[in-house]
Amino acid sequence: MTRTAHLRLLTMLLLLCLPFAGALAQEVRTVTGEYTYYGDDNTTKKEAVQRAIEGARLQALAKAFGTTVTQTLISDETLDGSSENTFFKSLSETEVKGEWIEDIGEPEIRYEVDGDGNPIVHCRIKGRARELSNKGADFEVAVLRNGTELRNADTRFRSGDDMRIYFKAPVDGYVAIYLTDDSRMAYTLLPYSHSEEGYVKVKHGKEYVFFDSRLADSSHGEVDEMQMMTDKAAEHDRFYILFSPKPFIKANDTFTSDRVPRSLTFNEFHRWLSKTRKNDPYLSCKQIDIVINGTPE
Repeated sequence: MTRTAHLRLLTMLLLLCLPFAGALAQEVRTVTGEYTYYGDDNTTKKEAVQRAIEGARLQALAKAFGTTVTQTLISDETLDGSSENTFFKSLSETEVKGEWIEDIGEPEIRYEVDGDGNPIVHCRIKGRARELSNKGADFEVAVLRNGTELRNADTRFRSGDDMRIYFKAPVDGYVAIYLTDDSRMAYTLLPYSHSEEGYVKVKHGKEYVFFDSRLADSSHGEVDEMQMMTDKAAEHDRFYILFSPKPFIKANDTFTSDRVPRSLTFNEFHRWLSKTRKNDPYLSCKQIDIVINGTPE
């Protein structure tokens, strides 16, 4: 091939790649949304603000990518004297066809209280998001309270309760679990504290119960068993469960002591999560919010 022909071929390849690169660049979009949350006398200010932010994000995603209607099963817990009752109910809910990647700037929050003392929070938000695709696997996950079976799934804990996580994936892959709390810190729960990997390997179709030494997979290393603790009346935490058929690099966390999981700041964690999700279109991330009620005096 002559030098001229080689240059022509290279030019043609570059021109062919340009539309593809443009399509990748358009995959992440800038979106905006706003939402007003109306709380009741049981809603704390922090909880009301968080729900307003989440509502604004969902509104932005729905406006940009549309919605679908799905059926979901939820549980709730009530106390009747010394007995505890759990009931389940089915809800039809609307799900957006996009996923939030990161905020751009701080959400604009307007907080006020109505005549009955109930919080009203208006949020306006701007961020980066992308349309959901079929690339990410839809895995099964549940947070378990004081048990190892799916019937122990719950999102309300009391300080001192044991915590485990059920997981099952449709394909072989890699899992990591992080937790953020009210102090705006993020903690690496899985892989376990003595592991040097950024994930644990799982096999398709196999049911896993993490944070239980009796049911542990030996390939995942020494197990950290977890209790949910708080010295507050109520603490709101969020689990981030990540799964991908491809390995990914873990967050740049720090090990401080044997009693505390490896950690990093809330902002550092979200910068890492945003970069990881941008770089891996096959990465699925599910979030589960829990409440830990402090032990009464």
